[in-house]
Amino acid sequence: MPRKILLIDGDDKSLQSIEGMLRQLEYEVVPAPSGTLGLTTAEAESPDLIVMDAELPDMEWTEVGRSLRTREVTQGVPIILLTTRDGLDELVIGHESYVDDLLVKPFDAAELQQKLLPLLGRKANDKSKIISTGSAELDDKMGGGIPLGSFSLIEGSSGAGKSVLVQQLIWGSLQGGSRLTLFTSENTVRSLVKQMQSLSLEILDFLLLGRLRIYPMELARLGKEAPDSLLKAMQAEANRDMIFVDALTAAIGRSADEDVISFFEGAKRLCSRGTTVVLVLHSHAVGKDLLIRLRSLCDAHLQLYTEEMGQRLVRTLEVTKIRGANKTTGNLVSFEVEPGWGMRLVPISRVKG
Repeated sequence: MPRKILLIDGDDKSLQSIEGMLRQLEYEVVPAPSGTLGLTTAEAESPDLIVMDAELPDMEWTEVGRSLRTREVTQGVPIILLTTRDGLDELVIGHESYVDDLLVKPFDAAELQQKLLPLLGRKANDKSKIISTGSAELDDKMGGGIPLGSFSLIEGSSGAGKSVLVQQLIWGSLQGGSRLTLFTSENTVRSLVKQMQSLSLEILDFLLLGRLRIYPMELARLGKEAPDSLLKAMQAEANRDMIFVDALTAAIGRSADEDVISFFEGAKRLCSRGTTVVLVLHSHAVGKDLLIRLRSLCDAHLQLYTEEMGQRLVRTLEVTKIRGANKTTGNLVSFEVEPGWGMRLVPISRVKG
């Protein structure tokens, strides 16, 4: 059955042209020549995705977007906004954006399809989808990728590459159409954008569109209250597809074992409601016995460490557990971090040689 797309555009020629592209791509199209008709049609038709022009004859696009986001039938429906390059300067798209992506006119059917597919994939809520690094080779070594909805723990020593792996997962998931929130004690917003740019992982557009939210955190000063404060902040983001915490270490440094376990159980409950949660932890942040209990609570456990191989210091990723993986996990994966490239896998034979 073809996916249903609501097209809201007040220009007859534009409406007919884009409708033709969508039908050529084998989508069911429901046209609406105004914002008012778009809202009533959205309620009646329950589309899988909405394509809306920024210039409407009767309403501001922000007014239409706000209304769509507050209605039960349409609040989770992805929206693509059409605009001209000149119109980009006039758009205010920020933290609480009403749209999921932009498409600049003029465009062809291939460009349109490129925007549609990730968002339609997210709408379908396909449980076979994965948290991808954006690298097919690395995903393959991780059992085909971590299934969406997993409660995941990334663990490792200082300098082992935990944050780089998280950045790859964030970038790959954004490319797949997901909406993410990152709580970070490792970066400011500015430093994270620059750091990821140095690895050719561009996230600025996703920030401007509201697809990625970044919350720098200073939890150490909260002492024993830190885990509960962080969990409440995560619960407030439960409508997002994924929540990353890099790193949890400072938040649980002064907490009793029972409080740490309670935090993990609370985070896991978010996964039961459909949110994917990825936590990053320094290996020495908790005792060995507690660490074993925390690992058992997680669906996926990835451990990173560094090894000296001759004159080289090599980062290694051990895929210890991924429940529901599509393939057998790759056990050990050695990698280097290169500017302009990101994570680059190094064959084990080459490392040992």
